[in-house]
Order: sequence, then C-alpha cells, then structure tokens
Amino acid sequence: MRMLTLFLAGLVTMGCDSADTASQADQPKVDTADPSSVDAAAGGTTPEADADAAATETAPTGAAVDLAAYVGKYPFDKVSDLAFFDQPAVKSAIAAAIPDTTILGWVTGGNGGPSAPIEMKSGKIASWACEAHNCGDHQWTVLIDSAGKAAEICYQDAGAMPGKTRWYRAGSAPETREGTCQL
Repeated sequence: MRMLTLFLAGLVTMGCDSADTASQADQPKVDTADPSSVDAAAGGTTPEADADAAATETAPTGAAVDLAAYVGKYPFDKVSDLAFFDQPAVKSAIAAAIPDTTILGWVTGGNGGPSAPIEMKSGKIASWACEAHNCGDHQWTVLIDSAGKAAEICYQDAGAMPGKTRWYRAGSAPETREGTCQL
C-alpha cells in the first residue's frame, strides 16, 4: 500500500511539473525596456494605462450626493454599490455630530440590530434602528439632509437615562429630550 501511495504521489508531482512548464511557455514575452510590450490580452497593462486608470478612479466626480435615493430601502441596501452608512457624506456628517465612539458604533451599524426602511421626515432622510432584543430601551434615529451635509442624531439608552433621549448635532453640545427616538 505504501508503495502504491509513493507511486501515485510521483505521478501527481510529474503532472504538476509539466503543467507548470506548459503554462510558462504560454506566457507573453515582455521586453522590460519597452513598457508597451506587455500583452494586455493576457491580463497585463502598460504603466501608462495603469496611471490613467488610477487618475480616473481618484478623480472627483463633482456630482452631489443625493441620499433621497435610499428612501424606501433598508440601511444595508446598496445604492450605487454603497450601503447608506457606507456613504462618505453620511459617515462624515454622523462622525462630526457624535463625539462618543461607542455611540458612533451603534448608530453607524457596527453592532448590528434591527432597522426600519429609510424614510423622508420633515424634509430630512430618517434612518431608525435599535439593539437586537432590546429595541424599546436602546434605539437611535439619524436625520440627515439629502446632500449629506448635516446630521442630527437621536440616541436612547433607557438604562442610562430612563424616558429620555440624547440628541447630537455637529458644533453643538448634546441635548436631552423626553421620549424615544421613534419619530
């Protein structure tokens, strides 16, 4: 049995070696002195093409963000390949409003939990969510303008402040209000 195993292992090794040799023979020849000699059809590019692609990817589009496209969707649904809380404008506006990293983690979805579809409330985009199995006592709402410039966030932790919420806005001290974050 041991002899059969060694024999089979030898055959496999020989097959791999010949496959490597064949695949190397099929590779395009590249003249390192001529950057245009890379065979693009084989998956290669020229340095010029790489530079053009990098410039295109990093060039600002100038297009304004319209968060209204998220209305009717859940925060984890993607619009133009980005979930609501992955939008740079949303991240920036919320981070500017909430100084506490723990609360920031809850609000931006880092800890998971149920959420409602995004709505339009009084001209602002509204996203509500809560802690799994503790929605009545631990919930939050993000209100943000459709351009993503300014956010107002309601955060409720009934364990810390029964019957009250804390509201956050960039450039302002947190404000305490009565009630919950369900609008």
